Amino acid sequence: MDRTKDHFGEEIPCDSREQKEIKGYLQKNGADRSSWKKSSKIMTSLKGKSPLRITEVPYIQSKHRKISADVLKRQSIGSLSNCQACHKTADQGSFDDDYVTIPN
Repeated sequence: MDRTKDHFGEEIPCDSREQKEIKGYLQKNGADRSSWKKSSKIMTSLKGKSPLRITEVPYIQSKHRKISADVLKRQSIGSLSNCQACHKTADQGSFDDDYVTIPN
């Protein structure tokens, strides 16, 4: 949140109040504060590191290891960072394997 002027090459338009509110939410709801089992697995996989992208989290990488690069490059997916392409309930915060459909 301290780098909203250059967030992966884009500017995030928000004022200091909005930045503070978002930062507070992220700190309060981060995986390091959750009792959810997957959060614990994610944190353990980090081994103290702080990757900038979700696609750099070892747990996320291991869960997607069987998906070939060619599948991820499909126009309907684009990249591993397009979670919603396959995780149909991602917008609800659910990444359950039961709701995964890999598009053609």
